[in-house]
Amino acid sequence: MPLELRWKLSGQLRPFWYGRYEINGKRFCANLGVKIAGTPPQSQSLKEAGDTAFECSRVAAQAKLNQIVEEARSKQGAVRLIKKLYEHETGETIKSVKLENLAAEWGKIARRRAPNARYAKQCESTLNRFVEFVQKKNPKVVEIAFVTGTMARSFLDEEAGRHVTGKTWNDTLKLLRATFKHLLPAGAINHFADTPTKETETVFRQPFSPEELGAINEAAKDDDFIRPIIITGMCTAMRRGDCCLLEWKDVDLKNHFITVKTSKTGQTVSIPIFPMLAAELKKLAKEAGPKLTGYVFPDQAEMYDENPDGITWRVKKILAVGLRKPVEAGEETKALPEVSDALARERGEKYIAALPEGEKRSRMAMVFRHYMDGNNIQSVMAAVNVSKGSVSGYLNEIEQAIGCLIVRGSSHANKGDSVKDGMEKAGLYVERKHGLRSASVRDFHSFRVTWVTLALTAGVALELVQKVTGHKTTDIVLKHYFQPGREAFRTALNKAMPALLTYGAEEEKVVSVAAPLATEAEADKQKAEMRKIIEGMTGKKNQKDKKRLLKLLKG
Repeated sequence: MPLELRWKLSGQLRPFWYGRYEINGKRFCANLGVKIAGTPPQSQSLKEAGDTAFECSRVAAQAKLNQIVEEARSKQGAVRLIKKLYEHETGETIKSVKLENLAAEWGKIARRRAPNARYAKQCESTLNRFVEFVQKKNPKVVEIAFVTGTMARSFLDEEAGRHVTGKTWNDTLKLLRATFKHLLPAGAINHFADTPTKETETVFRQPFSPEELGAINEAAKDDDFIRPIIITGMCTAMRRGDCCLLEWKDVDLKNHFITVKTSKTGQTVSIPIFPMLAAELKKLAKEAGPKLTGYVFPDQAEMYDENPDGITWRVKKILAVGLRKPVEAGEETKALPEVSDALARERGEKYIAALPEGEKRSRMAMVFRHYMDGNNIQSVMAAVNVSKGSVSGYLNEIEQAIGCLIVRGSSHANKGDSVKDGMEKAGLYVERKHGLRSASVRDFHSFRVTWVTLALTAGVALELVQKVTGHKTTDIVLKHYFQPGREAFRTALNKAMPALLTYGAEEEKVVSVAAPLATEAEADKQKAEMRKIIEGMTGKKNQKDKKRLLKLLKG
């Protein structure tokens, strides 16, 4: 345990004693806080003696160093004692997780069902971001047990500073809270445990009306790649991944039923096959041959595995066409501008670099680089080992994000609005009060919301709806999936409620008859509104009443 004298860069002796010591194989050097007094030996070597004052300060410094070493050893001894007691009482050793291994240890936590690959990557990315933050703030923190409350709060504050939504912030908090709960040594403090979640802004997806479903189906009729997925989503209420990864073994064409285990909840659901979907499946079955094995939609399954956002992008392109509103008089549309290859490359690389780390970003970067080097689609597919749909999806996403043309011979170069403009005009997004991105309210998941809303509005029992969606609780179905429009809600209530409530008392009828007659213009306006409502009646049971009402209105 040697004492040391240290000098400044100027060659002047530092005023305090320093000491070196070793604990459990680790070496330490500390400023002892004891001032050097008197005159040191002329040789500046501690093997020789200085004057009396110097030697007295040397003794004080040695005593301080002894005290530091004793305290350090006592602390280590106490830690070892606690570990031995814990092992004696429980038969297990205290685990000490290294901070740098946090994401890897999270993956080893025992679970009833393994998380899907996308969710796992997202969680690992968040945990690695936390590790980098802590290591940057305090490199001496090497184990998760050494993470302080200040560090935990600082990281969450930095997350809030990114202007993420309350839900995203809460998801990060819950991930860290659960991870530390499972990985901290027994008795250690979990500094995320008592942190309250934030109030969230819930943006519900909007269902499509029957007329909109027809328009979407019409827009998709010539797209053999995405049309089968859209029809499957419309008719089954299955999620995007379950539709793309549907297998023939789960399809019973003879009895018109699909029985499949959902990827998100692991629930087995039974879904009747509607005629529109049956026609699509029979066509595919005929093309596949007598032996139906593997995926029902193999190309779409491949794209979903490589680039699931490519499926979403293609669906939204169809929605943008099917839900497009008529152009108002005088309203102008703008095509994507053409820019130099150098500027397009610069913008594209900047967009890709801003994406979250992961396979998508690296694959997209390779596709973009090969394509901008002049290679055709087939060459890019071979070089990056991805499908044609993935190449197209990546390039279209980059093109819309950077606001200029990059796809050679692009079909939308001079056709008015860009795809993204069409999506915005079709009402696929709404602005959030908080958050980095607009909220998607009309997308593939809206088919699921539509199915539930139409079924419940038509009087289908909630228990039957749950057998199709796989939800365990009614609260989730009613809160997130049952989103009827006002007219549908009113019509359903009118059918279900007693006549006394929906038609009124006799006194009200008399008053109605005695009311003053409307002017001719007002009467024509009322007739037009009545005709519009009547013509909007689409149910089979309403057709007879519809014809009779139109005949009376005309008379």
